[in-house]
Amino acid sequence: MLALVVSLAAPFFLIDLPPVLDYPNHLARYFVLAHPDDPLLSQMYAPRWGILPNIGMDVIGATLLKFTDPHVGGRLILALSLFAPLAGVVAYSRVAFGRFTYWPLASGLAAWNAIFFLGFMNFLLSVGLAFGAAALWMTLDRRGRRWTAAVSLAVIVAVIFFCHIFGVLLTALLIGSYELARLLDLRRDGALTLGEGLRTGALIALVLSPAIALYLASPLSGDSTPPTWNGLQKVFVTFAPFTLYSTVLTVATGALLFSFLVLVWRQAVFARGVLPALAALGLVFVVAPSTIKGGTFVEGRLALMFVLLIFAGMQPRITPRQGLLAGLFFAALIAIRTGYVASGWIDHRQDVADVRSVIAEVKPGSRVLVARGQPGYKTAGVSPPERALPGMYRLDGHLGALLAIERRAFWPLMFADPTQQPLAVKPPYSRIAHPLGEPVDWPLLYQDRFSASDIDAARYLPDWRKNFDYVLLIDPPKPLQPPRGLAQVASNDYAVLYRNAPER
Repeated sequence: MLALVVSLAAPFFLIDLPPVLDYPNHLARYFVLAHPDDPLLSQMYAPRWGILPNIGMDVIGATLLKFTDPHVGGRLILALSLFAPLAGVVAYSRVAFGRFTYWPLASGLAAWNAIFFLGFMNFLLSVGLAFGAAALWMTLDRRGRRWTAAVSLAVIVAVIFFCHIFGVLLTALLIGSYELARLLDLRRDGALTLGEGLRTGALIALVLSPAIALYLASPLSGDSTPPTWNGLQKVFVTFAPFTLYSTVLTVATGALLFSFLVLVWRQAVFARGVLPALAALGLVFVVAPSTIKGGTFVEGRLALMFVLLIFAGMQPRITPRQGLLAGLFFAALIAIRTGYVASGWIDHRQDVADVRSVIAEVKPGSRVLVARGQPGYKTAGVSPPERALPGMYRLDGHLGALLAIERRAFWPLMFADPTQQPLAVKPPYSRIAHPLGEPVDWPLLYQDRFSASDIDAARYLPDWRKNFDYVLLIDPPKPLQPPRGLAQVASNDYAVLYRNAPER
């Protein structure tokens, strides 16, 4: 286990701002929350804590970054999101089977995954807590302390709610399937009574009631955003638990693990309730939308939970020799994947350095519009590869967050939507903020008029020349010709800074 932890942790020592899509934006928000009295940032943003199911990492970050360098504390938080699911898997397996085995350590194959690289940190923390909560439930149930388990889990599930609503759903699934299997065992033995069924239902209701109450009191319950489906994406994201910057390594990992599971499945031992839980996750994966209530990449999250549950709730029944060979093979594959990630993070240091070199010219308190020279959805042929997840999305869309962290400047894309984050943009900056948006596509800045869809994607576009002091362009197109009124301040191959000097 120590070897797995050390190897997975190694890349975090190689760079201070890893290429994880949403991470820089989250880090900027944690930094602002940790320094609410900053003389410049406090004019732009105001903390707004409330009942929100997505703020677990904010609580940790706002506390930790008071005492640490933002990039040191930020990497600790990012590493927590990587290790939390693996720790939960190991804890669940240990309790479910009554002994430690090496199989759950193979979950290191899914440590580097699309959900991590997209930066869904609160979700990953909630998944780890869900497995841990289910392990606690099983432990107390075996000791006959079922009411103690229900009260304890009610508190824990409330905490999980503040991390992510999917963690609550996973906890409910793990406990519910465990209890269903227990009731079916009682029925088979002729010991099931109506009273036992009612008591079980009451216990589960007690566990979930705080989370349900919190949900109803949160803005999420009133979110009427229609869900969207994408059938083609659903096929592709089956590899999300193994997705790296490399398509070859992604597909190879998924195919090799699937082949191994096919060989051992019929002889494998499953923990109580795991098979119905896997069946439920598989069914939900098939019918689930791609987005729901502001949550994106829903199928990818479900695929990751499915794979983690296989590592947590299954034990292959193989000979010691076969186990040794499988262990060496999986350990080598984990090392190869981690080495590839480490190499990409080393290369990414140049991109971060290029951005830092140009934003060094930005005056604190300035307003900066961030544009991208390459569309975020175009991932084919992106070089170097750590700039994108193949077939999904580019990962450099939020490097502009360094403007807030290191230059105390305003840029319109801070994750500061009070319905989702505990931070609000203060007037007059709120007029030109787009908290959940992406960098504007560079060609739009050549236009004088904007369509409704343009403004929907970047609502700060009208009068942008008047409202912003600088424009930061990431990964510029070639040849590069700036729109009228922009004067180049600093540039390199990856980033260009312009001063906005509108014509009089």
